[in-house]
Amino acid sequence: MAKTTDGDGSGVHARRLNLPRMPEPKVTIKGPAMPGEAEPLTYEPGRGPITRDEALANYRRRQRIRNAKLPADKREELADRLPDAQGPKDPVNVRMSTLAVEYLNLYALLEDLPVTAALEAAVMEMVLRTPRRPDKAKERYFELQELLNQGKSLAEDRGSTPPVDVERLRRQAAELTAAIDDLEGGGRRS
Repeated sequence: MAKTTDGDGSGVHARRLNLPRMPEPKVTIKGPAMPGEAEPLTYEPGRGPITRDEALANYRRRQRIRNAKLPADKREELADRLPDAQGPKDPVNVRMSTLAVEYLNLYALLEDLPVTAALEAAVMEMVLRTPRRPDKAKERYFELQELLNQGKSLAEDRGSTPPVDVERLRRQAAELTAAIDDLEGGGRRS
């Protein structure tokens, strides 16, 4: 269980790490299929980032699901490659907390990007990393909610790195250089 503050900040309560998802429909495929095309892939420990083949298989599975709901003359041909990142945009309907939306709007404003581009950039960064274990992902989701509720940054969450003392580093470098010169000079005298 993750601890989160009540919406009004009045107290702390425990929340179950239960974020329900709609069940994924099964797809019937005649003939060979890519892994993840007939059934959705599930998290496996030790996996790496999502591959292009995995993304293509998932794309084809989702195309099959959409096609199953359409008359035969309206069905799209299954993709043999992924669309380009600069290609057509699909509308996506998501619900986010008002607080997260306000942070997103300001973030986009500060980066001089449309909100959609800022959100898409964040999603692209996320999907290029290795997915977390589902329980860890849910736990982190609630931790991030708590950070926003408290008005903290990720640097504060992780403990920010102290500033680099350049002068101290220069003194240490000079001392090391002098020590090396002494050693080399001493080695030449022998």
